[in-house]
Order: sequence, then structure tokens, then C-alpha cells
Amino acid sequence: MNDDVVIESGLSSLGTEEASQHIAHVYCHEGECEVYYNDNRILFSAGDCMIVINNKLLDGVKPSDDFKCTAIYVRTSFLKVCSPGNNYFVRGIMTLFTNPVMRLLPEERERCRADFQNVAYRLRHTSHHFYLNALTVALQGLFLDFHDFHARIYGHADVPVQAASLLARFFALLEDGSCRTHRDVAYYASVLCVVPKHLSDTCYKLSGFSAIYWIKRFTLQEIKRLLRDKSLTVNQISEMMDFSSAAHFNRYVRQNLGITPMEYRR
Repeated sequence: MNDDVVIESGLSSLGTEEASQHIAHVYCHEGECEVYYNDNRILFSAGDCMIVINNKLLDGVKPSDDFKCTAIYVRTSFLKVCSPGNNYFVRGIMTLFTNPVMRLLPEERERCRADFQNVAYRLRHTSHHFYLNALTVALQGLFLDFHDFHARIYGHADVPVQAASLLARFFALLEDGSCRTHRDVAYYASVLCVVPKHLSDTCYKLSGFSAIYWIKRFTLQEIKRLLRDKSLTVNQISEMMDFSSAAHFNRYVRQNLGITPMEYRR
């Protein structure tokens, strides 16, 4: 998956390394799928849409035999070019990190299907003299409708520019793997040039969760991802995650996952 925008039927690319630099926008046409995301089991059913912001929070999917969906993957760098000029996306990210699925009303389903068809149409017609502009506008329409669905479900609220920027930079640090070596709020506050209380307060106000919650959440997802790689020993993973000892790593995993690293691997 090397292109900025890729469309596929099904979820074969979701959670793969190839899609790690993309954000997935999915519409379910038929059936249902169990989505294991951020330590939650979420049902994704016909007429629902879903946005997967971060592959690292995805632990797997289990589709039904009759499950059918369309997924549009947009590279994050290209998404910044296409995103509408508002900060609502940041607020959406906060809730979508905990639950990526949105239940749509009948009229919203029609709109969502039309948006997906329009993006697919614009993506195919590369001979258009203003191809990139036409594709960008189609994507902006999709994004604005997703914002509208989200605002109906969670309520609309403007996000101050400074708060949006702070949270975006905080999550970028976590996504880039800083949690491997840094698991305290003070470090992130220092990098972001704010005091720890301001970072925590802003994070809680926009997401409903503390900064330490998100640090721990990304840390555990990274640990689970590494534990699934059987080519790495537990000691190697402990060192990669910068724990003082394998014993400390084992205690951390047991305290937060309820099982030992070796038990998780089984």
C-alpha cells in the first residue's frame, strides 16, 4: 500500500504494517464484524461506519460469513492536505481512540454510501485535468459528513486551536513510539513546552481520559504487539521497552494485563 488513497472491499489490510501510515474509513454494507480495539470488543454492523486512527490499538477483527464492507485508506500526510479547515477532527480523534464505530441513521447511511462512491469515482478518473483537486474535494465531503455523524452522536463543540495543537502533538509522540522509553507525563509536558498539569487537564477535557491513561494505553499496545512477534525473546522486549530488568517488565505486564508475558504469548 504505497498510494495516498487506497480502496478495498473487506478488511484484509486493516492492522497490517502496510496500512500503518494510513487512516481507515470503513462502511459496513452487510453482516457484522467483531472489532477488538483498545482492549474493547466492539460490534461493527450493517449501516455502521468506522474510523481506525491507529493500527497499534487494533487487536484483531472477526467478521461474519456474510460480512461486506468498503474501506478507504488515506495516508496521514495526505489527509492533512484534504482535511477541512477546522479543529473538530482533533475532538473526534479523542472519542474514536476509545470507540471507532459510529451507528448511523438511515439518512446518514445514504449520505455515507454516496460519499464512498464519489471518492471511488474520483480516484478512478485519473485523466481529469484537475484530478487531485477533484479527489481532495470528494474526500473533504466524506470527512465533513463523518464530522457531522460524530457531532450528532457525541455533541458539537469547538476545540480551541491551542488545545487541538497540543493534543495532536502529544498523540504524535505516542504514535511514534516514545512510550517505549518514556512513561511519565512530565517528559511529554517538557517536550511539548507546557507544565504537566496543563497537559493532563487539556487531555482530560478533550478526551475524558488523563494523559497517563493514554501513555499506559499506548505502552501496553506496543508491548502486546512485540509479544506477538515470536522472533523476540521476553528479555529482548524488556530491553526494547527500557525496563530496568526482566522481573520489572514481568510485574508491569501482570499488573496491567492480568497475565505474564509468556501467558499472553500462549
